[in-house]
Amino acid sequence: MLNSSIDILIYYIMRMNSIIWTEKSLYFVNWQRNISITEMNGRKVVVKKNKSSRLFHDYILVLAYTLLSLIVCHPASPPRMGRTMVFNEGFKMRRMLNEIGVPTPSLVSISENWLIEDYIDGGNLYCAFLRGLDTFLAFRAGKITGRLHNAGYVFTDNKSQNYLVTSHGSLLRTDLSFIQQEKSVYPRSMDIGSFLASVIGFDTHKYESIQNAFFAGYNAETKQPFPYLSIAIRNVLSVGLSPTPSIIKNMLSNSLDLL
Repeated sequence: MLNSSIDILIYYIMRMNSIIWTEKSLYFVNWQRNISITEMNGRKVVVKKNKSSRLFHDYILVLAYTLLSLIVCHPASPPRMGRTMVFNEGFKMRRMLNEIGVPTPSLVSISENWLIEDYIDGGNLYCAFLRGLDTFLAFRAGKITGRLHNAGYVFTDNKSQNYLVTSHGSLLRTDLSFIQQEKSVYPRSMDIGSFLASVIGFDTHKYESIQNAFFAGYNAETKQPFPYLSIAIRNVLSVGLSPTPSIIKNMLSNSLDLL
């Protein structure tokens, strides 16, 4: 049943052959949502609609998060699902994030099954790294992560693909579903580890420049080193997020001085 003008718009977007929920390279393949870029009232927007398998994938992520906490001997309660995830993506959370210095794309509309936010023309941060934009953007990502930790929150899923780059070089944080109010070591280490694991597949020189810039930004905000579980979590996650031959060499590089 189509019960709103937004529902009707999304229905017709899905029916249009020119934009049948094709994944755009600058908005990386998303295993939770179908993503389309279109215009609404003269405004370019991104429409994210939940895949039918999203609930299953979310349970897998939450289960993996909990199991990993047991493996590293820091048992942690899983991130909340359901309405909490919608709230985390919503207007109130985005206002709070912007107030603490964590900028996000402007939200147009949201429901339990989809959200519409402003289109960001520079693509995601991982793609920016592929294009050779390294140090400054990684520094900004570290600062954003540090600001969130200073406020007592964590992203949980903090891979580089969850940051978007504007045409002016600013960095915005998207995909906010798993934000938690947490200050303990394991969730904060997960934020660091998931970011580093998402880029560890680059060659060693590039990876180390990204890692060191991210650390510098994080340290500039928190005045602290990385939480001590960060590198261990990075190594566990690396196999899934960056399955390339270079990850072994990068895992063995000296990262202990960042802890």
